Amino acid sequence: MTLGTLVYLLLGLFGIFVSVFYLYYGTVAIVGLMILIPLFMLAFLIFMRLRVGVKVDSKNPIAEKEKMDKPARASITMQVENKNRLLPVTKGIAKVEYVNRFTGEKGKTKVRFSVDGGKTRERRIVIPAMNCGNLAITVKKVRIYDYLSIFAWTIGKNFETQNVLILPPLKELHLGKDRWYNETSEDSDRFSLYKKGDDPSEIFDIREFVDGDKIQRIHWKLSSKTSQLMVKEGSLPLAKLVNVFIDLAIPGHKEERKQNSNRLVQGIYSLAMYMIEHAIPLQFIWYDRQPDVIHEEIVEDEEELIWMLQDLFKSDPTEDPEELVNRYTEWGDGKALESAIYLTVADHEDLDNCGLVRDHLEVMDLRGEEIEVQE
Repeated sequence: MTLGTLVYLLLGLFGIFVSVFYLYYGTVAIVGLMILIPLFMLAFLIFMRLRVGVKVDSKNPIAEKEKMDKPARASITMQVENKNRLLPVTKGIAKVEYVNRFTGEKGKTKVRFSVDGGKTRERRIVIPAMNCGNLAITVKKVRIYDYLSIFAWTIGKNFETQNVLILPPLKELHLGKDRWYNETSEDSDRFSLYKKGDDPSEIFDIREFVDGDKIQRIHWKLSSKTSQLMVKEGSLPLAKLVNVFIDLAIPGHKEERKQNSNRLVQGIYSLAMYMIEHAIPLQFIWYDRQPDVIHEEIVEDEEELIWMLQDLFKSDPTEDPEELVNRYTEWGDGKALESAIYLTVADHEDLDNCGLVRDHLEVMDLRGEEIEVQE
Protein backbone atom coordinates (compact mmCIF):
# COMPACT_ATOMS: atom_id res chain seq x y z
CA MET A 1 0.00 0.00 0.00
CA THR A 2 1.41 3.36 -1.04
CA LEU A 3 1.08 6.61 0.91
CA GLY A 4 -1.20 7.90 -1.85
CA THR A 5 -3.47 4.87 -1.39
CA LEU A 6 -3.73 5.51 2.34
CA VAL A 7 -4.52 9.20 1.86
CA TYR A 8 -7.11 8.43 -0.79
CA LEU A 9 -8.78 5.81 1.45
CA LEU A 10 -9.04 8.34 4.27
CA LEU A 11 -10.55 10.90 1.89
CA GLY A 12 -12.96 8.26 0.58
CA LEU A 13 -14.11 7.31 4.06
CA PHE A 14 -14.58 10.96 4.91
CA GLY A 15 -16.64 11.45 1.73
CA ILE A 16 -18.86 8.46 2.52
CA PHE A 17 -19.36 9.75 6.04
CA VAL A 18 -20.41 13.18 4.73
CA SER A 19 -22.74 11.70 2.06
CA VAL A 20 -24.49 9.52 4.67
CA PHE A 21 -25.24 12.42 7.01
CA TYR A 22 -25.81 14.98 4.27
CA LEU A 23 -27.68 13.11 1.57
CA TYR A 24 -27.51 15.71 -1.17
CA TYR A 25 -26.98 15.26 -4.87
CA GLY A 26 -23.62 17.04 -4.76
CA THR A 27 -22.14 14.91 -2.00
CA VAL A 28 -23.31 11.67 -3.62
CA ALA A 29 -21.81 12.80 -6.94
CA ILE A 30 -18.50 13.54 -5.26
CA VAL A 31 -18.42 10.12 -3.62
CA GLY A 32 -19.22 8.49 -6.96
CA LEU A 33 -16.41 10.46 -8.59
CA MET A 34 -13.99 9.40 -5.87
CA ILE A 35 -14.89 5.77 -6.60
CA LEU A 36 -14.43 6.20 -10.35
CA ILE A 37 -11.07 8.00 -10.15
CA PRO A 38 -9.15 5.01 -8.70
CA LEU A 39 -10.66 2.76 -11.38
CA PHE A 40 -9.38 5.11 -14.09
CA MET A 41 -5.98 5.28 -12.41
CA LEU A 42 -5.79 1.48 -12.23
CA ALA A 43 -6.76 1.17 -15.89
CA PHE A 44 -4.11 3.73 -16.80
CA LEU A 45 -1.46 1.85 -14.83
CA ILE A 46 -2.33 -1.50 -16.44
CA PHE A 47 -2.05 0.12 -19.85
CA MET A 48 1.23 1.88 -19.03
CA ARG A 49 3.04 -1.12 -17.60
CA LEU A 50 2.76 -2.81 -21.02
CA ARG A 51 4.35 0.22 -22.69
CA VAL A 52 7.28 0.85 -20.35
CA GLY A 53 10.51 -1.18 -20.47
CA VAL A 54 13.63 -1.14 -18.30
CA LYS A 55 17.24 -2.19 -18.99
CA VAL A 56 20.18 -2.12 -16.59
CA ASP A 57 23.81 -1.84 -17.68
CA SER A 58 27.23 -0.86 -16.36
CA LYS A 59 29.02 1.50 -18.72
CA ASN A 60 32.00 1.98 -16.42
CA PRO A 61 32.95 -1.24 -14.59
CA ILE A 62 35.79 0.51 -12.72
CA ALA A 63 35.63 3.35 -10.18
CA GLU A 64 38.87 4.76 -8.77
CA LYS A 65 39.06 6.69 -5.53
CA GLU A 66 40.74 10.09 -5.63
CA LYS A 67 41.80 9.82 -1.98
CA MET A 68 41.78 6.96 0.47
CA ASP A 69 39.54 8.83 2.92
CA LYS A 70 36.97 9.75 0.25
CA PRO A 71 34.45 7.43 -1.42
CA ALA A 72 34.58 6.31 -5.02
CA ARG A 73 31.47 6.96 -7.09
CA ALA A 74 30.45 3.58 -8.48
CA SER A 75 27.66 3.92 -11.01
CA ILE A 76 25.41 1.83 -13.20
CA THR A 77 22.86 2.95 -15.81
CA MET A 78 19.15 2.23 -15.80
CA GLN A 79 17.47 2.88 -19.15
CA VAL A 80 13.70 3.43 -19.08
CA GLU A 81 11.76 3.48 -22.36
CA ASN A 82 8.22 4.86 -22.53
CA LYS A 83 6.62 3.73 -25.81
CA ASN A 84 3.40 5.63 -25.16
CA ARG A 85 3.67 8.99 -26.99
CA LEU A 86 0.81 10.69 -25.15
CA LEU A 87 1.13 9.63 -21.52
CA PRO A 88 4.29 10.37 -19.48
CA VAL A 89 5.47 8.42 -16.48
CA THR A 90 5.56 11.04 -13.75
CA LYS A 91 6.75 8.82 -10.95
CA GLY A 92 8.79 5.65 -10.83
CA ILE A 93 10.98 4.17 -8.10
CA ALA A 94 13.81 1.67 -8.41
CA LYS A 95 14.95 -0.26 -5.33
CA VAL A 96 18.67 -1.00 -5.42
CA GLU A 97 20.83 -3.26 -3.25
CA TYR A 98 24.61 -3.47 -3.23
CA VAL A 99 27.30 -5.50 -1.49
CA ASN A 100 31.08 -5.32 -1.47
CA ARG A 101 32.08 -8.96 -1.82
CA PHE A 102 35.59 -8.29 -0.49
CA THR A 103 34.74 -6.41 2.71
CA GLY A 104 31.13 -7.55 3.24
CA GLU A 105 29.80 -3.99 3.21
CA LYS A 106 26.07 -3.89 2.30
CA GLY A 107 23.46 -1.24 1.63
CA LYS A 108 20.16 -0.28 0.00
CA THR A 109 18.91 2.81 -1.78
CA LYS A 110 15.93 4.07 -3.76
CA VAL A 111 16.12 5.98 -7.02
CA ARG A 112 13.23 8.05 -8.35
CA PHE A 113 12.73 8.68 -12.08
CA SER A 114 10.25 10.04 -14.64
CA VAL A 115 9.97 9.64 -18.43
CA ASP A 116 8.20 11.83 -20.96
CA GLY A 117 5.83 10.29 -23.47
CA GLY A 118 7.56 8.56 -26.38
CA LYS A 119 11.02 9.09 -24.84
CA THR A 120 13.86 6.96 -23.49
CA ARG A 121 15.69 8.17 -20.42
CA GLU A 122 18.94 6.98 -18.90
CA ARG A 123 19.14 7.30 -15.14
CA ARG A 124 22.55 6.96 -13.48
CA ILE A 125 22.48 5.14 -10.18
CA VAL A 126 25.47 6.28 -8.13
CA ILE A 127 26.69 4.36 -5.08
CA PRO A 128 29.33 6.02 -2.85
CA ALA A 129 31.84 3.29 -1.96
CA MET A 130 34.40 3.86 0.81
CA ASN A 131 36.09 0.47 0.58
CA CYS A 132 38.01 -1.17 -2.24
CA GLY A 133 36.71 -4.39 -3.69
CA ASN A 134 34.14 -5.75 -6.11
CA LEU A 135 30.88 -3.85 -5.59
CA ALA A 136 27.91 -5.93 -6.80
CA ILE A 137 24.94 -3.65 -7.57
CA THR A 138 21.50 -5.16 -8.21
CA VAL A 139 18.29 -3.38 -9.20
CA LYS A 140 15.85 -5.50 -7.21
CA LYS A 141 12.56 -3.91 -8.27
CA VAL A 142 11.29 -1.13 -10.54
CA ARG A 143 7.77 0.22 -10.00
CA ILE A 144 5.71 2.91 -11.73
CA TYR A 145 2.83 4.88 -10.16
CA ASP A 146 -0.36 6.44 -11.47
CA TYR A 147 -0.72 10.22 -11.47
CA LEU A 148 -2.24 10.29 -7.97
CA SER A 149 0.15 7.68 -6.54
CA ILE A 150 -2.81 5.52 -5.52
CA PHE A 151 -1.50 2.37 -7.19
CA ALA A 152 1.96 1.06 -8.06
CA TRP A 153 2.88 -1.67 -10.53
CA THR A 154 6.15 -3.59 -10.76
CA ILE A 155 7.53 -3.51 -14.31
CA GLY A 156 10.78 -5.36 -13.61
CA LYS A 157 12.67 -7.08 -10.80
CA ASN A 158 15.91 -8.91 -10.00
CA PHE A 159 17.86 -7.47 -12.92
CA GLU A 160 21.28 -8.86 -13.73
CA THR A 161 23.86 -7.88 -11.09
CA GLN A 162 26.38 -5.29 -12.27
CA ASN A 163 29.89 -5.50 -10.84
CA VAL A 164 31.98 -2.37 -10.37
CA LEU A 165 35.62 -2.67 -9.34
CA ILE A 166 36.49 -0.13 -6.64
CA LEU A 167 40.18 0.73 -6.89
CA PRO A 168 42.31 2.91 -4.60
CA PRO A 169 44.41 5.90 -5.64
CA LEU A 170 47.88 4.97 -6.76
CA LYS A 171 50.60 5.23 -4.14
CA GLU A 172 53.95 6.55 -5.23
CA LEU A 173 56.62 3.88 -4.88
CA HIS A 174 60.36 4.36 -4.61
CA LEU A 175 61.56 0.84 -5.25
CA GLY A 176 64.47 1.27 -7.63
CA LYS A 177 64.16 -0.31 -11.04
CA ASP A 178 67.23 -2.58 -10.93
CA ARG A 179 66.22 -4.10 -7.61
CA TRP A 180 63.29 -5.98 -9.16
CA TYR A 181 64.95 -6.92 -12.42
CA ASN A 182 65.90 -10.54 -11.89
CA GLU A 183 69.18 -11.16 -13.68
CA THR A 184 69.65 -14.61 -15.12
CA SER A 185 72.40 -16.51 -16.93
CA GLU A 186 69.82 -18.56 -18.86
CA ASP A 187 68.37 -17.73 -22.27
CA SER A 188 65.56 -15.24 -22.02
CA ASP A 189 63.35 -13.26 -24.37
CA ARG A 190 63.17 -10.36 -21.89
CA PHE A 191 65.91 -7.76 -21.38
CA SER A 192 66.34 -4.85 -19.00
CA LEU A 193 65.32 -1.41 -20.25
CA TYR A 194 67.52 0.31 -17.64
CA LYS A 195 70.62 -1.78 -17.06
CA LYS A 196 73.23 -3.08 -19.51
CA GLY A 197 74.57 -6.62 -19.55
CA ASP A 198 76.73 -9.01 -21.55
CA ASP A 199 74.19 -10.57 -23.90
CA PRO A 200 75.28 -9.66 -27.48
CA SER A 201 72.00 -10.93 -29.00
CA GLU A 202 70.21 -7.73 -27.95
CA ILE A 203 71.75 -4.24 -28.14
CA PHE A 204 71.21 -2.11 -25.04
CA ASP A 205 73.07 1.01 -26.22
CA ILE A 206 75.67 2.30 -28.67
CA ARG A 207 78.34 4.74 -27.50
CA GLU A 208 81.76 6.05 -28.41
CA PHE A 209 84.80 3.85 -27.91
CA VAL A 210 86.82 4.36 -24.71
CA ASP A 211 90.02 2.77 -23.52
CA GLY A 212 89.42 -0.72 -22.19
CA ASP A 213 86.54 -1.63 -24.52
CA LYS A 214 86.85 -4.97 -26.26
CA ILE A 215 87.44 -4.95 -29.99
CA GLN A 216 84.65 -7.53 -30.43
CA ARG A 217 82.11 -4.91 -29.28
CA ILE A 218 82.97 -2.34 -31.95
CA HIS A 219 80.07 -1.59 -34.31
CA TRP A 220 82.11 -1.48 -37.54
CA LYS A 221 79.27 -0.51 -39.85
CA LEU A 222 78.18 2.47 -37.75
CA SER A 223 81.82 3.42 -37.07
CA SER A 224 82.46 3.72 -40.82
CA LYS A 225 79.46 6.05 -41.18
CA THR A 226 80.38 8.32 -38.25
CA SER A 227 84.15 8.26 -38.86
CA GLN A 228 84.75 7.36 -35.21
CA LEU A 229 84.75 4.09 -33.32
CA MET A 230 81.37 3.14 -31.85
CA VAL A 231 80.81 0.33 -29.34
CA LYS A 232 77.77 -1.92 -28.84
CA GLU A 233 76.67 -2.60 -25.27
CA GLY A 234 74.87 -5.86 -24.67
CA SER A 235 71.59 -6.24 -22.78
CA LEU A 236 70.88 -7.82 -19.44
CA PRO A 237 68.70 -10.96 -19.69
CA LEU A 238 65.88 -11.01 -17.15
CA ALA A 239 64.20 -13.85 -15.35
CA LYS A 240 60.63 -14.62 -16.33
CA LEU A 241 58.62 -13.47 -13.31
CA VAL A 242 58.60 -11.68 -10.00
CA ASN A 243 56.45 -13.71 -7.60
CA VAL A 244 54.17 -11.68 -5.33
CA PHE A 245 52.55 -13.37 -2.32
CA ILE A 246 49.43 -11.63 -0.99
CA ASP A 247 48.68 -11.79 2.72
CA LEU A 248 44.88 -11.92 3.03
CA ALA A 249 44.95 -12.71 6.77
CA ILE A 250 44.00 -9.11 7.58
CA PRO A 251 44.08 -8.24 11.30
CA GLY A 252 41.90 -5.91 13.36
CA HIS A 253 38.27 -5.35 14.25
CA LYS A 254 35.57 -4.51 11.71
CA GLU A 255 36.52 -0.91 10.88
CA GLU A 256 40.23 -1.54 11.29
CA ARG A 257 40.00 -4.53 8.94
CA LYS A 258 38.34 -2.35 6.29
CA GLN A 259 41.14 0.21 6.56
CA ASN A 260 43.77 -2.50 6.35
CA SER A 261 41.99 -4.07 3.39
CA ASN A 262 42.12 -0.74 1.57
CA ARG A 263 45.83 -0.40 2.33
CA LEU A 264 46.48 -3.91 1.05
CA VAL A 265 44.59 -3.32 -2.20
CA GLN A 266 46.37 0.01 -2.66
CA GLY A 267 49.71 -1.74 -2.29
CA ILE A 268 48.77 -4.49 -4.76
CA TYR A 269 47.43 -2.00 -7.30
CA SER A 270 50.34 0.44 -6.97
CA LEU A 271 53.00 -2.27 -7.17
CA ALA A 272 51.35 -3.88 -10.19
CA MET A 273 51.04 -0.58 -12.08
CA TYR A 274 54.68 0.24 -11.26
CA MET A 275 55.88 -3.12 -12.59
CA ILE A 276 53.67 -2.91 -15.68
CA GLU A 277 55.09 0.54 -16.45
CA HIS A 278 58.62 -0.87 -16.27
CA ALA A 279 57.80 -4.04 -18.23
CA ILE A 280 58.35 -6.41 -15.30
CA PRO A 281 55.88 -9.33 -15.33
CA LEU A 282 54.42 -10.45 -12.00
CA GLN A 283 52.88 -13.64 -10.77
CA PHE A 284 50.41 -12.94 -7.97
CA ILE A 285 49.91 -15.79 -5.50
CA TRP A 286 47.21 -15.99 -2.82
CA TYR A 287 45.40 -18.58 -0.72
CA ASP A 288 41.65 -19.15 -1.14
CA ARG A 289 40.38 -21.02 1.91
CA GLN A 290 36.95 -22.21 0.76
CA PRO A 291 38.15 -24.42 -2.14
CA ASP A 292 41.57 -24.74 -0.37
CA VAL A 293 43.60 -23.69 -3.41
CA ILE A 294 46.57 -21.44 -4.12
CA HIS A 295 45.80 -19.06 -6.96
CA GLU A 296 48.58 -18.17 -9.38
CA GLU A 297 47.86 -15.42 -11.91
CA ILE A 298 50.39 -13.75 -14.20
CA VAL A 299 50.00 -10.02 -14.81
CA GLU A 300 51.82 -8.21 -17.60
CA ASP A 301 49.33 -5.49 -18.56
CA GLU A 302 46.42 -3.52 -17.09
CA GLU A 303 43.73 -5.80 -18.50
CA GLU A 304 45.28 -8.85 -16.84
CA LEU A 305 45.56 -6.85 -13.61
CA ILE A 306 41.82 -6.09 -13.64
CA TRP A 307 40.97 -9.77 -14.18
CA MET A 308 43.34 -10.74 -11.36
CA LEU A 309 41.75 -8.26 -8.94
CA GLN A 310 38.26 -9.50 -9.78
CA ASP A 311 39.32 -13.06 -8.92
CA LEU A 312 41.12 -11.89 -5.77
CA PHE A 313 38.03 -10.09 -4.47
CA LYS A 314 35.96 -13.26 -4.82
CA SER A 315 38.30 -15.26 -2.58
CA ASP A 316 37.50 -16.53 0.90
CA PRO A 317 40.56 -15.59 3.00
CA THR A 318 41.74 -17.30 6.15
CA GLU A 319 41.95 -15.28 9.38
CA ASP A 320 44.76 -17.48 10.73
CA PRO A 321 48.19 -16.12 9.67
CA GLU A 322 49.89 -19.39 10.67
CA GLU A 323 47.59 -21.37 8.39
CA LEU A 324 48.32 -18.94 5.57
CA VAL A 325 52.10 -19.17 5.88
CA ASN A 326 51.94 -22.98 6.17
CA ARG A 327 49.90 -23.24 2.97
CA TYR A 328 52.32 -20.94 1.15
CA THR A 329 55.28 -22.95 2.44
CA GLU A 330 53.70 -26.22 1.29
CA TRP A 331 53.02 -24.69 -2.11
CA GLY A 332 56.60 -23.42 -2.44
CA ASP A 333 58.23 -26.68 -1.33
CA GLY A 334 60.64 -27.75 -4.05
CA LYS A 335 60.00 -24.70 -6.26
CA ALA A 336 63.13 -22.77 -7.18
CA LEU A 337 61.74 -19.26 -7.25
CA GLU A 338 64.24 -16.58 -8.26
CA SER A 339 62.79 -14.02 -5.84
CA ALA A 340 59.52 -13.09 -4.18
CA ILE A 341 57.69 -10.18 -2.58
CA TYR A 342 55.31 -10.64 0.36
CA LEU A 343 52.63 -7.93 0.57
CA THR A 344 51.16 -7.60 4.06
CA VAL A 345 49.41 -5.25 6.48
CA ALA A 346 50.34 -7.32 9.53
CA ASP A 347 53.34 -8.47 11.55
CA HIS A 348 53.95 -12.16 10.91
CA GLU A 349 56.87 -13.65 12.79
CA ASP A 350 56.11 -16.91 10.99
CA LEU A 351 57.70 -15.44 7.87
CA ASP A 352 61.18 -15.72 9.36
CA ASN A 353 62.97 -18.69 7.82
CA CYS A 354 59.74 -20.05 6.36
CA GLY A 355 61.54 -21.18 3.21
CA LEU A 356 59.17 -19.70 0.67
CA VAL A 357 61.94 -18.92 -1.80
CA ARG A 358 65.40 -20.16 -2.55
CA ASP A 359 67.26 -16.98 -1.64
CA HIS A 360 65.19 -14.59 0.47
CA LEU A 361 61.74 -13.11 0.81
CA GLU A 362 61.18 -9.36 0.45
CA VAL A 363 58.46 -8.34 2.93
CA MET A 364 56.59 -5.13 2.07
CA ASP A 365 54.65 -3.58 4.95
CA LEU A 366 51.84 -1.53 3.39
CA ARG A 367 50.59 0.22 6.53
CA GLY A 368 52.82 3.29 6.52
CA GLU A 369 52.99 6.38 4.35
CA GLU A 370 56.02 4.89 2.67
CA ILE A 371 56.29 1.23 1.78
CA GLU A 372 58.66 -0.42 4.25
CA VAL A 373 60.78 -3.24 2.89
CA GLN A 374 62.13 -5.69 5.43
CA GLU A 375 64.88 -8.00 4.23
